[in-house]
Amino acid sequence: MRSIKGIVAETSVLDPEEGIRFRGYTIPDCEKLLPKAKGGEEPHPEGIWWLLLTGDIPDEKQVAAITME
Repeated sequence: MRSIKGIVAETSVLDPEEGIRFRGYTIPDCEKLLPKAKGGEEPHPEGIWWLLLTGDIPDEKQVAAITME
């Protein structure tokens, strides 16, 4: 897909060089910035959902509230 624009949506963009972006954040950005479970290496799915819904990086409390829902 290099140099071919594949997908453009309000919540994500598929860049031919950098890969997919969620609300402007690359996958490595999301892996670094989104809250993870204790002892975990990957972000909570609820954190990614929050990011897609609001455009903001959630904190632990926000992720926990979604989990409880």
